[in-house]
Amino acid sequence: AAKQEASAAKQEASAAKQRAEQLAARLRELGIDPET
Repeated sequence: AAKQEASAAKQEASAAKQRAEQLAARLRELGIDPET
């Protein structure tokens, strides 16, 4: 069970990272640098 939970957590983290990257890309398109 612990293995399944770890796998699910890893998938969630990956999805969250993808959302963050998409948001950053959208901000750059709007002329906003998310790194500053």
